[in-house]
Amino acid sequence: MANVSPTERTLDIIELLADHPEGLAVSDIARRLKLPKSIAHRLLSILSDRDFAIQDDVTQHYRLAIRTAALGLRFFGNIGLNEVCQPILNRLAQRTGEFVRVCAAENGELVWIASAQGSSEGLRYDPTMEAGPALHATANGRAWLSTLNEADALAQVRRKGFILPRDYAGSSVTSEQQLSEELRQIKERGYAVSADESVIGITAFAAPIPDREGGPALGCVSVAGPSVRMPQSRGREIMPDLLTAAKELGQIWPIPRFKKLASMPVG
Repeated sequence: MANVSPTERTLDIIELLADHPEGLAVSDIARRLKLPKSIAHRLLSILSDRDFAIQDDVTQHYRLAIRTAALGLRFFGNIGLNEVCQPILNRLAQRTGEFVRVCAAENGELVWIASAQGSSEGLRYDPTMEAGPALHATANGRAWLSTLNEADALAQVRRKGFILPRDYAGSSVTSEQQLSEELRQIKERGYAVSADESVIGITAFAAPIPDREGGPALGCVSVAGPSVRMPQSRGREIMPDLLTAAKELGQIWPIPRFKKLASMPVG
Protein backbone atom coordinates (compact mmCIF):
# COMPACT_ATOMS: atom_id res chain seq x y z
CA MET A 1 0.00 0.00 0.00
CA ALA A 2 1.31 3.46 -0.94
CA ASN A 3 2.60 5.67 1.83
CA VAL A 4 -0.41 7.98 2.34
CA SER A 5 -0.63 10.43 5.23
CA PRO A 6 -3.44 10.31 7.82
CA THR A 7 -4.56 13.72 6.60
CA GLU A 8 -5.07 12.38 3.08
CA ARG A 9 -6.91 9.35 4.42
CA THR A 10 -9.17 11.58 6.50
CA LEU A 11 -10.03 13.65 3.44
CA ASP A 12 -10.73 10.41 1.53
CA ILE A 13 -13.22 9.46 4.24
CA ILE A 14 -14.94 12.85 4.07
CA GLU A 15 -15.29 12.58 0.29
CA LEU A 16 -16.62 9.04 0.55
CA LEU A 17 -19.21 9.93 3.19
CA ALA A 18 -20.32 12.94 1.14
CA ASP A 19 -21.56 10.47 -1.48
CA HIS A 20 -23.36 8.33 1.12
CA PRO A 21 -25.65 10.52 3.24
CA GLU A 22 -27.27 7.37 4.66
CA GLY A 23 -23.95 6.52 6.31
CA LEU A 24 -21.52 3.62 6.06
CA ALA A 25 -20.19 1.03 8.47
CA VAL A 26 -16.55 1.20 9.52
CA SER A 27 -15.87 -2.08 7.74
CA ASP A 28 -17.42 -0.74 4.53
CA ILE A 29 -15.37 2.45 4.69
CA ALA A 30 -12.19 0.47 5.30
CA ARG A 31 -12.95 -1.84 2.38
CA ARG A 32 -13.79 0.92 -0.08
CA LEU A 33 -10.68 2.93 0.80
CA LYS A 34 -8.42 -0.12 1.21
CA LEU A 35 -7.64 0.83 4.80
CA PRO A 36 -7.02 -1.35 7.85
CA LYS A 37 -10.21 -1.27 9.89
CA SER A 38 -8.33 -0.02 12.97
CA ILE A 39 -7.04 3.03 11.08
CA ALA A 40 -10.45 3.79 9.60
CA HIS A 41 -11.97 3.60 13.07
CA ARG A 42 -9.34 5.93 14.55
CA LEU A 43 -9.80 8.55 11.84
CA LEU A 44 -13.60 8.37 12.14
CA SER A 45 -13.27 8.84 15.87
CA ILE A 46 -11.27 12.02 15.30
CA LEU A 47 -13.89 13.32 12.87
CA SER A 48 -16.62 12.49 15.39
CA ASP A 49 -14.79 14.16 18.25
CA ARG A 50 -14.53 17.34 16.18
CA ASP A 51 -18.22 17.11 15.17
CA PHE A 52 -17.44 16.59 11.48
CA ALA A 53 -19.00 13.09 11.51
CA ILE A 54 -21.76 11.38 13.47
CA GLN A 55 -22.21 7.71 14.37
CA ASP A 56 -25.80 6.49 14.37
CA ASP A 57 -26.77 4.97 17.71
CA VAL A 58 -28.80 2.18 16.09
CA THR A 59 -26.91 1.19 12.93
CA GLN A 60 -23.47 2.30 14.14
CA HIS A 61 -22.93 3.73 10.65
CA TYR A 62 -20.98 6.94 10.22
CA ARG A 63 -22.22 9.92 8.22
CA LEU A 64 -21.06 13.49 7.79
CA ALA A 65 -22.37 16.02 10.28
CA ILE A 66 -24.22 19.17 9.24
CA ARG A 67 -21.19 21.09 10.52
CA THR A 68 -19.15 19.82 7.55
CA ALA A 69 -21.60 21.17 4.98
CA ALA A 70 -21.99 24.37 6.99
CA LEU A 71 -18.31 25.16 6.51
CA GLY A 72 -18.80 25.29 2.75
CA LEU A 73 -21.93 27.41 3.11
CA ARG A 74 -20.06 29.74 5.47
CA PHE A 75 -17.27 30.10 2.91
CA PHE A 76 -19.73 30.91 0.11
CA GLY A 77 -21.51 33.39 2.38
CA ASN A 78 -18.29 35.15 3.31
CA ILE A 79 -17.29 35.68 -0.32
CA GLY A 80 -20.76 36.93 -1.24
CA LEU A 81 -21.46 34.18 -3.76
CA ASN A 82 -25.22 33.88 -3.30
CA GLU A 83 -25.85 37.60 -3.19
CA VAL A 84 -24.26 38.31 -6.56
CA CYS A 85 -24.67 35.03 -8.47
CA GLN A 86 -28.09 33.73 -7.47
CA PRO A 87 -30.16 36.52 -9.05
CA ILE A 88 -28.50 35.81 -12.42
CA LEU A 89 -29.23 32.09 -12.11
CA ASN A 90 -32.81 32.71 -11.03
CA ARG A 91 -33.40 34.98 -14.02
CA LEU A 92 -31.92 32.46 -16.46
CA ALA A 93 -33.99 29.63 -14.96
CA GLN A 94 -37.15 31.72 -15.20
CA ARG A 95 -36.51 32.70 -18.81
CA THR A 96 -35.66 29.17 -19.97
CA GLY A 97 -38.00 27.21 -17.71
CA GLU A 98 -35.23 24.66 -17.07
CA PHE A 99 -32.62 23.68 -14.48
CA VAL A 100 -29.62 26.02 -14.25
CA ARG A 101 -26.30 25.26 -12.58
CA VAL A 102 -22.96 26.99 -12.09
CA CYS A 103 -19.64 25.28 -11.50
CA ALA A 104 -16.30 26.87 -10.58
CA ALA A 105 -12.89 25.74 -11.78
CA GLU A 106 -10.38 24.84 -9.10
CA ASN A 107 -7.13 22.88 -9.49
CA GLY A 108 -8.19 21.41 -12.82
CA GLU A 109 -11.60 20.28 -11.53
CA LEU A 110 -15.10 21.71 -11.72
CA VAL A 111 -17.13 22.09 -8.53
CA TRP A 112 -20.88 22.73 -8.41
CA ILE A 113 -21.56 25.88 -6.39
CA ALA A 114 -25.12 27.08 -7.12
CA SER A 115 -28.32 26.21 -8.97
CA ALA A 116 -31.84 27.38 -9.79
CA GLN A 117 -34.91 25.45 -10.94
CA GLY A 118 -37.06 26.99 -13.65
CA SER A 119 -39.50 24.13 -14.29
CA SER A 120 -42.61 24.21 -12.11
CA GLU A 121 -44.64 21.42 -13.70
CA GLY A 122 -44.37 18.40 -15.99
CA LEU A 123 -41.02 16.72 -16.52
CA ARG A 124 -38.30 18.15 -14.31
CA TYR A 125 -34.57 17.62 -14.12
CA ASP A 126 -33.55 18.26 -10.52
CA PRO A 127 -30.23 16.54 -9.74
CA THR A 128 -28.40 16.65 -6.44
CA MET A 129 -25.30 18.87 -6.16
CA GLU A 130 -22.80 16.07 -5.70
CA ALA A 131 -19.44 15.55 -7.36
CA GLY A 132 -18.56 18.03 -10.10
CA PRO A 133 -18.98 17.14 -13.78
CA ALA A 134 -16.55 14.81 -15.55
CA LEU A 135 -14.49 16.99 -17.86
CA HIS A 136 -14.68 14.94 -21.07
CA ALA A 137 -18.25 13.63 -20.70
CA THR A 138 -20.35 16.71 -19.94
CA ALA A 139 -21.28 20.01 -21.54
CA ASN A 140 -19.85 21.92 -18.59
CA GLY A 141 -16.59 20.00 -18.64
CA ARG A 142 -16.01 20.38 -22.35
CA ALA A 143 -17.05 24.05 -22.32
CA TRP A 144 -14.38 24.74 -19.71
CA LEU A 145 -11.72 22.65 -21.46
CA SER A 146 -12.34 24.61 -24.67
CA THR A 147 -10.94 27.74 -23.00
CA LEU A 148 -7.56 26.08 -22.36
CA ASN A 149 -4.95 25.54 -25.04
CA GLU A 150 -5.15 22.07 -26.54
CA ALA A 151 -2.11 20.66 -24.73
CA ASP A 152 -3.39 21.79 -21.31
CA ALA A 153 -6.91 20.51 -22.04
CA LEU A 154 -5.62 17.06 -22.97
CA ALA A 155 -3.33 17.03 -19.92
CA GLN A 156 -6.29 17.76 -17.64
CA VAL A 157 -8.24 14.81 -19.05
CA ARG A 158 -5.23 12.49 -18.92
CA ARG A 159 -5.14 12.90 -15.15
CA LYS A 160 -8.17 10.60 -14.88
CA GLY A 161 -8.35 9.24 -18.40
CA PHE A 162 -11.60 8.65 -20.24
CA ILE A 163 -13.00 6.56 -17.39
CA LEU A 164 -16.57 7.51 -16.50
CA PRO A 165 -17.92 7.93 -12.96
CA ARG A 166 -20.00 4.89 -12.03
CA ASP A 167 -23.33 6.71 -12.31
CA TYR A 168 -22.72 8.10 -15.81
CA ALA A 169 -24.64 6.64 -18.74
CA GLY A 170 -21.89 7.18 -21.31
CA SER A 171 -19.92 9.73 -23.28
CA SER A 172 -19.82 10.78 -26.91
CA VAL A 173 -16.09 11.52 -26.47
CA THR A 174 -13.85 8.51 -25.86
CA SER A 175 -10.48 9.49 -27.31
CA GLU A 176 -8.08 12.41 -27.41
CA GLN A 177 -8.69 12.86 -31.13
CA GLN A 178 -12.45 13.14 -30.59
CA LEU A 179 -11.91 15.50 -27.68
CA SER A 180 -9.62 17.80 -29.67
CA GLU A 181 -12.15 18.05 -32.50
CA GLU A 182 -15.04 18.64 -30.09
CA LEU A 183 -13.15 21.40 -28.24
CA ARG A 184 -12.32 23.10 -31.53
CA GLN A 185 -16.02 23.21 -32.44
CA ILE A 186 -17.00 24.49 -28.99
CA LYS A 187 -14.41 27.25 -29.19
CA GLU A 188 -15.87 28.35 -32.54
CA ARG A 189 -19.53 28.43 -31.45
CA GLY A 190 -19.00 29.52 -27.83
CA TYR A 191 -20.96 26.78 -26.05
CA ALA A 192 -21.05 23.01 -25.51
CA VAL A 193 -23.82 20.41 -25.75
CA SER A 194 -24.26 17.10 -23.99
CA ALA A 195 -27.17 14.78 -24.80
CA ASP A 196 -27.89 11.47 -23.02
CA GLU A 197 -24.35 11.27 -21.62
CA SER A 198 -24.17 11.74 -17.86
CA VAL A 199 -27.92 11.00 -17.63
CA ILE A 200 -30.07 9.24 -20.23
CA GLY A 201 -32.88 11.49 -21.40
CA ILE A 202 -31.21 14.74 -20.34
CA THR A 203 -29.65 17.37 -22.59
CA ALA A 204 -27.50 20.24 -21.35
CA PHE A 205 -26.12 23.40 -22.95
CA ALA A 206 -23.16 25.03 -21.19
CA ALA A 207 -21.19 28.24 -21.69
CA PRO A 208 -17.84 29.12 -20.13
CA ILE A 209 -17.70 32.02 -17.67
CA PRO A 210 -15.03 34.30 -19.13
CA ASP A 211 -12.06 35.54 -17.13
CA ARG A 212 -11.79 39.33 -17.35
CA GLU A 213 -8.01 38.96 -17.63
CA GLY A 214 -8.22 36.60 -20.58
CA GLY A 215 -7.23 33.38 -18.82
CA PRO A 216 -9.07 30.04 -18.80
CA ALA A 217 -12.75 30.22 -17.93
CA LEU A 218 -13.56 30.71 -14.25
CA GLY A 219 -16.21 28.02 -14.51
CA CYS A 220 -19.36 27.34 -16.52
CA VAL A 221 -23.08 27.99 -16.42
CA SER A 222 -25.49 25.50 -17.93
CA VAL A 223 -29.14 24.95 -18.75
CA ALA A 224 -30.36 21.34 -18.67
CA GLY A 225 -33.64 19.55 -19.04
CA PRO A 226 -35.43 16.52 -20.52
CA SER A 227 -34.18 15.84 -24.04
CA VAL A 228 -37.74 15.89 -25.40
CA ARG A 229 -37.79 19.60 -24.58
CA MET A 230 -34.17 20.34 -25.49
CA PRO A 231 -33.46 19.66 -29.18
CA GLN A 232 -30.84 21.71 -31.01
CA SER A 233 -33.50 24.22 -32.03
CA ARG A 234 -34.33 24.82 -28.37
CA GLY A 235 -30.64 25.31 -27.69
CA ARG A 236 -30.50 28.08 -30.27
CA GLU A 237 -33.48 29.75 -28.58
CA ILE A 238 -31.95 29.80 -25.10
CA MET A 239 -28.39 30.53 -26.21
CA PRO A 240 -28.64 34.36 -26.08
CA ASP A 241 -29.83 34.17 -22.47
CA LEU A 242 -27.21 31.57 -21.55
CA LEU A 243 -24.34 33.54 -23.06
CA THR A 244 -25.57 36.74 -21.42
CA ALA A 245 -25.66 35.02 -18.02
CA ALA A 246 -22.12 33.69 -18.53
CA LYS A 247 -20.88 37.18 -19.39
CA GLU A 248 -22.63 38.72 -16.37
CA LEU A 249 -21.18 36.10 -14.03
CA GLY A 250 -17.69 36.81 -15.38
CA GLN A 251 -18.12 40.52 -14.77
CA ILE A 252 -19.08 40.16 -11.10
CA TRP A 253 -17.31 36.89 -10.20
CA PRO A 254 -16.70 37.15 -6.44
CA ILE A 255 -14.20 34.33 -5.93
CA PRO A 256 -10.64 35.59 -6.46
CA ARG A 257 -9.14 32.44 -4.98
CA PHE A 258 -11.05 30.20 -7.43
CA LYS A 259 -9.99 32.52 -10.21
CA LYS A 260 -6.32 32.13 -9.35
CA LEU A 261 -6.50 28.34 -9.08
CA ALA A 262 -8.44 27.99 -12.33
CA SER A 263 -5.45 29.41 -14.20
CA MET A 264 -2.85 27.14 -12.62
CA PRO A 265 -1.05 24.76 -15.00
CA VAL A 266 -1.23 21.03 -14.49
CA GLY A 267 1.66 19.87 -12.35
